[in-house]
Amino acid sequence: MGLSGKRILVTRGEGQAEEFAGLIRKRGGVPVLFPTIRLVPPDDAAPLGCALARLSTFDWILFASANAAKFFCGSAVQASILRPPRGVRVASIGPGTSRELQRLGFPADLTASRHTAEGLVDALRSEGIAGKRFLLPRAAEGRETIPAEILRLGGSVETVAVYRNGLPEKDDRAAREIAAAPPDVCTFASPSAFRNFFLLLGEGPASEVLRRSRIAVIGEVTARAVAKKKFAVDIMPEKYTLEGMVEAIEARIASAKPDGGPNR
Repeated sequence: MGLSGKRILVTRGEGQAEEFAGLIRKRGGVPVLFPTIRLVPPDDAAPLGCALARLSTFDWILFASANAAKFFCGSAVQASILRPPRGVRVASIGPGTSRELQRLGFPADLTASRHTAEGLVDALRSEGIAGKRFLLPRAAEGRETIPAEILRLGGSVETVAVYRNGLPEKDDRAAREIAAAPPDVCTFASPSAFRNFFLLLGEGPASEVLRRSRIAVIGEVTARAVAKKKFAVDIMPEKYTLEGMVEAIEARIASAKPDGGPNR
């Protein structure tokens, strides 16, 4: 099988890690669970409540992650909003987010073919942006790419934080095991996941683990966070999905040097 016993570090948070771990197991790999992200509600829920009260005034609701979908739709249900108001369309950054929206009762009318912020804006461009009102539920630490592009193209956009990235409790035993036996591949899906790895493991041990492992990331933003710490990204999938990540890891391992060490 493609991963044949390779140990893959999974840094996704509780409630998210199992899907990725399952894909790794299917291909013969061994997931090493070490969450570096804990998703929690925003410090101030009032802006989200205000946006939900005015939901019918928007033309589009935009979702750039499955996490945003989960938190937004959970709050919508609490406000007795079980589906998008009539005339309000929903756009998704990719198939994983679209599946989550379908499950939550907010099915996507539009899914970007390129699973990036830029790809989502391109998809919206074909539908018309000028004069339209957009709501963007997102992480408190969200990028400005989508709002900036919508404004540039003549639309108006309101961003609202629906969750934030917190730091999980440190698992000292797991940290010691990872430091003693670094995984073959360390995966990170966000800059916060990468930065928190150092906070939870310690600067020195984390650096040593990454020097002895391959680093796999989803997205250019995460890649830049890795480069800022002076590490090289070994693996980045073309498709920014969990399936794409596993396929890219498989391909990289298949092309590895005979000694099995990282190609730095």
